[in-house]
Amino acid sequence: MRPESIRRGAGRVAIVGGDPLAREALAGALKGRADVAASLPFELPSHGRVTDALERADADAVVWDLGPNDHPDLLPLRAAAEAGNAIVALIAEDRQAGEVLAAGAAAVLLRESAAERLPLVLAAAASGLVVLDDALRGRLIGARHAPIDGLPTDPLTAREREVLALLAEGRSNRDIALALGIAERTAKFHVNAILEKLEAEGRTEAVVRAARLGLIVL
Repeated sequence: MRPESIRRGAGRVAIVGGDPLAREALAGALKGRADVAASLPFELPSHGRVTDALERADADAVVWDLGPNDHPDLLPLRAAAEAGNAIVALIAEDRQAGEVLAAGAAAVLLRESAAERLPLVLAAAASGLVVLDDALRGRLIGARHAPIDGLPTDPLTAREREVLALLAEGRSNRDIALALGIAERTAKFHVNAILEKLEAEGRTEAVVRAARLGLIVL
């Protein structure tokens, strides 16, 4: 992944979607900010064909327009995410956000307001960050009060939540320590505790898992 190249207007982006006009509009929104490596319909003969096409495109990130459907087919998106693609999913309804994140999307935006934010969100997704549309925050924050499968049995402490929020910004242990006024070794201790509680092997995985569980909203 080359997030800096997307910011400079040299990154490669693939666009996937069922509506050719919508794909064309998205390509126009990225003009001068990224190289559109491919524009693909997701109604290809098989899910594997979508993944193969994305592999040939060699894109740094993927914009995946799920269209106006109430219940879009997420199997192709899941397969593409499992193949290692950083996917920015565009959805029609805010209630779809959790399901799309669970399918492996790195970012979720509402279709109606996506175009102007795409370059920055694509760069964040290519960096391994999880990004949510501002308009989705209320729904997902409200969902925190409901039981969620997969929540850690040992809840995060208030300090660990603060550290987690800084992790989501891509901060190093040193930066976290400076931001919170604690020793760097203490910051490292909190990071390790978060990884253990979330059963994550690394910082990025912890942020992704936390976002999908509703512990943070980015």
